Amino acid sequence: MTLIYLVRHGESELNTKGVYYGFTDCSLNANGINQSKALGEVIGKVKFNEVISSPLKRALETACIISGKTSEDIVIDERLKELNFGEWEGKHFIDIQKENSELWNLWSTAWKTTAPPMGESFMSMYQRVEDCLQDILSKYRNKTILIVSHQGCLRVIASILLNLKEDGYWSFVFDHGKYSLIEMDEDCAIFRKVNCYLE
Repeated sequence: MTLIYLVRHGESELNTKGVYYGFTDCSLNANGINQSKALGEVIGKVKFNEVISSPLKRALETACIISGKTSEDIVIDERLKELNFGEWEGKHFIDIQKENSELWNLWSTAWKTTAPPMGESFMSMYQRVEDCLQDILSKYRNKTILIVSHQGCLRVIASILLNLKEDGYWSFVFDHGKYSLIEMDEDCAIFRKVNCYLE
């Protein structure tokens, strides 16, 4: 049986501002550090065979705090980055609507294939995360692993594991400072815990 712990990175300052910041590389704020420390008290005692993280600071810092490992001891995978919002990075959706309502409306309706200017589409992110997940499942079969990533990526992972395809993306919300636990037996995935902060 493969055990997969999914963790969304702790809070960053840009989270509190409500802007898009997929590829923007910002660190945890004080609250995010405290969230990660608290979560480390809960699952830090788990004997992970591997800790895998997005390379972005907010995720990697979270992974280090939770696991007690240094960044050199963590597997960093570029495919676990959040969606690249391109020219929309650092902007609030209200401002984007005002600046380019036509593209915003297209992005809102044809959300799978439309990309922000100089950014990437949902399907582009979906495919890279799916490739990453398949590699992880193949390499760490019957192991216990921790994956620290971002809201978008974790939603994709959950959708794939439960065979919900792309539309399943909207069925999940992953909170800062909490973990979800998935059991994989052959090709069957069971969510044992979702957004937990206790054992």
